[in-house]
Amino acid sequence: MSLCVLEFNDTGLALGDERSLCPSSPGYANIGREPVLIGAAAQAQARIDPRQTLNQFWMRLGTEPLHHARALARHHADLAYLHLLQLHEEAGKPDELIFAVPGSFSKEQLAILLGIAQRCPFRAAGLVDAALAAASSVPIADSALHLDLQLHQCVLTRLVREGDTLQRVGVRVLPGTGLLQMQERWARHVAAEFIQQTRFDPLHSAATEQQLYDQMPQWLDILNQQSDVGAGLLNGGNSYHAKLRVADMLEAVRPLYLQLSEALAADSGTLLLSPRIARLPRIGQFLGAATALEPGAVTRACLRHAAIIRCDDQALRFVTRLPAQPVPSGSVAPDPARPQASVNHAPAVVPSHLVLGARAWRLAPGCLYLHRDERANWQLSRRALDHATLVLSWEANAWWVSSVNGTTVQVDGVTLQRSLRVSAGTRINLPDHGDTGMRLIVEESVTGNGA
Repeated sequence: MSLCVLEFNDTGLALGDERSLCPSSPGYANIGREPVLIGAAAQAQARIDPRQTLNQFWMRLGTEPLHHARALARHHADLAYLHLLQLHEEAGKPDELIFAVPGSFSKEQLAILLGIAQRCPFRAAGLVDAALAAASSVPIADSALHLDLQLHQCVLTRLVREGDTLQRVGVRVLPGTGLLQMQERWARHVAAEFIQQTRFDPLHSAATEQQLYDQMPQWLDILNQQSDVGAGLLNGGNSYHAKLRVADMLEAVRPLYLQLSEALAADSGTLLLSPRIARLPRIGQFLGAATALEPGAVTRACLRHAAIIRCDDQALRFVTRLPAQPVPSGSVAPDPARPQASVNHAPAVVPSHLVLGARAWRLAPGCLYLHRDERANWQLSRRALDHATLVLSWEANAWWVSSVNGTTVQVDGVTLQRSLRVSAGTRINLPDHGDTGMRLIVEESVTGNGA
């Protein structure tokens, strides 16, 4: 029985096994034709036929009716179904698929995805977080941040290592920083260069606009290695050429690159870049020290851990923990060299205990998870249980708090959006659990329950 891995990312869904990967298929659909065009064929018509082209059906996966519904395309879930059928056909009709999904998918979207899969001529055999799978392919000493690029947004996933296990502990979506937003900025700049250098506007015609977008990836790849590239476009039998400089192309997307840099500034840990975001021209100049993951890392990791991810039950469990790669002896956790936000803070006092009511837990370096036991009493332990609410992790000589399992966590009255460094005096609340109030203190004489 054949087993393949399907990595979900709307810049290009990738389906493959240990031998090969099929060409990735972007999340585009053109509903103005019968049959509906899906993937690369629809992307090739996106600028020519924009009103009939949809590219949000994976990000907005659901059953809300489309404005221009068709018999085979009533809602985004129908388009996702057609995309899955096409991918399955192109891959040679494998029997089973492991789904590697982005952290941006909600629980409702995961349920819809599995419902769609039940209608498909293959069996969904496993469900795993794609960033976790990718990160499990490289050694991580303490913690990591995985940054990935989608069509309409970027996704930042926080992972922590506990013993021999790597776990996803947080996900942050960065809207408006996707590939399409970057391409639109580059397209406007390229058009301005053609107008200035040749008096030809490639955005004046849908055909040449499509041609510009089709060739853009090749130009960007060259600019990742060179300071300029010669761009050429054809129109009505005429050929137009313009020189594009990497400095100008970077300036066009600087606001978006800076958004990504600022999102990383408050966090620590090894920075991992997906192949998609690592391909962006000179992105490393803005994000600092990072490890670029290899193409196919998700597929290989899923197959390597297939015994853990694969499930024979009808109801799949969502895997957010996997075995971690061994860290070479003598190695140390990287000191993140990413640019930091220039904000002045008072010196932070490292807390020694977490206090909840009359209880106090000593904070010992590592990862500490807060959860309720079978008697509904709060416990702080090193066990990464499925019903844990938050994790306190010791990194870079500081304590960091992260939400887990979708729990709403408030730190000093502000809802936590990503991992946050905390100090003595910090107050933590869990509104979903009766607004449980906790505080971090420094008090060496306190008598409490060590984690």
